[in-house]
Amino acid sequence: MKSKIRGFLDQFNFREKMKWHIGIERERFIVNHDGLVVPKAKEFLEAINDPLWTNELSACQVEDRTAPNDDIGRVFMALKRNDEGGQKIAKKTRLALAKMEVGPPDMPTKIFPSDRYRQIKQSVSPEQLLAACRVAGTHVHIGMANLKECITAYNILRKYLDYFCKLGDHSNGERLRLYKTMAKNWVPPEIKDAENFFEIAEKNSFVEDPRNCHWLIRISAHGTVELRMFGSYNYLSEVTDYAGMAVLALLDNGFNR
Repeated sequence: MKSKIRGFLDQFNFREKMKWHIGIERERFIVNHDGLVVPKAKEFLEAINDPLWTNELSACQVEDRTAPNDDIGRVFMALKRNDEGGQKIAKKTRLALAKMEVGPPDMPTKIFPSDRYRQIKQSVSPEQLLAACRVAGTHVHIGMANLKECITAYNILRKYLDYFCKLGDHSNGERLRLYKTMAKNWVPPEIKDAENFFEIAEKNSFVEDPRNCHWLIRISAHGTVELRMFGSYNYLSEVTDYAGMAVLALLDNGFNR
């Protein structure tokens, strides 16, 4: 049993020097000149050729990331650079990146060509696949030094789940309704310690791959506590506000910086 637990925990990359570093991931829909959502992720990613941009399940979406940084101002500038680079390439390819958090009900459900996504498609219903393709979100990562600290931070942030869900909603609840259609186990449960985390992962079928945990707050393999409930945004500053509020929630509950 101990070797199984160790094998599971070895998938998480905690680093002391990355504690309190913020990383952002943003999913975007790709639309054509008529404003229609189109499965052009492969073409866009080949054109931009940037490791900060990657694919999602839906071939109609791409995701940009920021490198972890403990200066929120630099995170903001990284988001801005990604926006500028993405818009430039989208224009060249006669496409656009839309900040919608919910795609139309008749959008294509073509998936990005990868073995993992093919397996996901085979394991879900057509209704679940469409729901997964229709949602786009903003994820906030906060780096932690080790698993013990991450569990503490995770349990603190769980108390703010409803607040963060409302804070990041620009779709009158539709995005999260669709997300919950796909992710039946979306509620982050209390985690007591490393052994309990392993037991929960085993029960929820993400022992082999932590990415298969779909809680709205989760412990990420990147060595972070990850908040996944935020949708799109009206202003770029909203994104860094999400991160700042999560950090303040930790500090207000006695989590030492």
